[in-house]
Amino acid sequence: MQSGRRTLASLDQGLREIHQQVEDIDQQIDRVSGTQLELQKAQARRFTRMAKIRLDSLVSGEVKQGLDAASQRVVELLQERVAELDSLKQEIVANRDLQRELEQKREAASEKTEQAAQVLDAAEASTQARLEQDENYQAQLKRARSAEHTAAQAEDKRAQAESVRREKGEPYERDPLFHYLWERGYGTSRYSANPLTRFLDGWVARLCRYQDARPNYARLLEIPERLQEHALRVSRDADVEFEKLKALEEQAGELDGLPALRESLALAQAELDGVDAEIEETEAGLHELEDRRARFSSGEDTHFRRAIETLTGAFEREDLLTLYEYARATATAEDDLLVREMEVDNRRMREAGEALVEHKRVRDRHYKRLKELEGVRRRFKQERFDSAHSGFGNQALVAMILSQFLQGTATDQELWRTLEREQRYRRMDANPDFGSGGFRPRPGTWNIPFPRGGGMGGGLGGGLRIPRGMPRRGGGGFRTGGGF
Repeated sequence: MQSGRRTLASLDQGLREIHQQVEDIDQQIDRVSGTQLELQKAQARRFTRMAKIRLDSLVSGEVKQGLDAASQRVVELLQERVAELDSLKQEIVANRDLQRELEQKREAASEKTEQAAQVLDAAEASTQARLEQDENYQAQLKRARSAEHTAAQAEDKRAQAESVRREKGEPYERDPLFHYLWERGYGTSRYSANPLTRFLDGWVARLCRYQDARPNYARLLEIPERLQEHALRVSRDADVEFEKLKALEEQAGELDGLPALRESLALAQAELDGVDAEIEETEAGLHELEDRRARFSSGEDTHFRRAIETLTGAFEREDLLTLYEYARATATAEDDLLVREMEVDNRRMREAGEALVEHKRVRDRHYKRLKELEGVRRRFKQERFDSAHSGFGNQALVAMILSQFLQGTATDQELWRTLEREQRYRRMDANPDFGSGGFRPRPGTWNIPFPRGGGMGGGLGGGLRIPRGMPRRGGGGFRTGGGF
């Protein structure tokens, strides 16, 4: 069985691999974006050379002046961009350094929590061993179990009677004549009516055989009510016996110093939860920074877009378009060469654009997988799967599914289901179902370090199962009278 900590370390290693993949693709995107800008700048230089070939000095001067101004603005924008990108990279480095520090802090907090849990576990086991030999405690445990059994039987009887009432009472309640007389209290002391109404109600009663049906229906209502009162009474008795049992456990626990140990564990747990919250906050901040970095890599930041727009705007001037057509029409070898170079670079820019789209798609896939694995790791920690009491049965299977996830052939849901299925809790010294811990759904006395879902107290499930009284009977029960 592989420990929970080693499994968590494998998740961390997977995250580092994906981070590196994202970093690698960001560098590729950065290079392609830089290529696009360099091709644009080369086009500007070719237009300037074309202008010099023209004999028309006025046109040549205007073109050169316009392109020089655009080029200077591009230089300024790129300088600002470099400064902002450097600052962003420093923030990312600082954030990752903080993450490493927090992970180290979490490791220490986790170790502290586990030690506190182990000390409490041993102390509770010692207390339980002493209570097993305590005649007074064992007698009270017997009384509590007996009272709980009686309460369970009473509840079953009440539920069965209520079920019979609904089933057998339905014909009465569906009959409009019977329902009318019942609601008026006919045949009881609360009935009142004038002589004519009394006469008509008597006729209705004879018509639906009310006098025969009323006592049957009354019994249907009465029995669940009496059983409800009984169930509540014995349930309160069971609660009293249960609280007496817990009082004996708490008294014994106080003699062994359990309250102080539980407080120490709670404080350690709170510290660990606080570190996990810091890690999540830091991860969220890093995602925001990396999103900004991705925009820089792909040339979608404000400075890069403005630089491209500046050059593109300069190229779209009418005199440059005229200059390009003039170069294509002349027989001069030099400007023909420039035209061919520009056409080649235009093709390269289209290819760069296509490559950029593909790189962005790959990055999005890596980044999505990164966030998914972070989610799995976050849940892993929340469930305390990395505790000293946690391990994983089929190490090879977990490693295989994690590898498939990193390769993109398995989903994060499949990875989590595998982790959840293979996770096991190792045996502890204290029994979570000892004494009051075996009563469900009441909260018992004994603490369980790192139960599923986080938090303390309760149990790992199972324990004492109370018999559920009488089985449900089919048929039988009260018979309706008359035509009901």
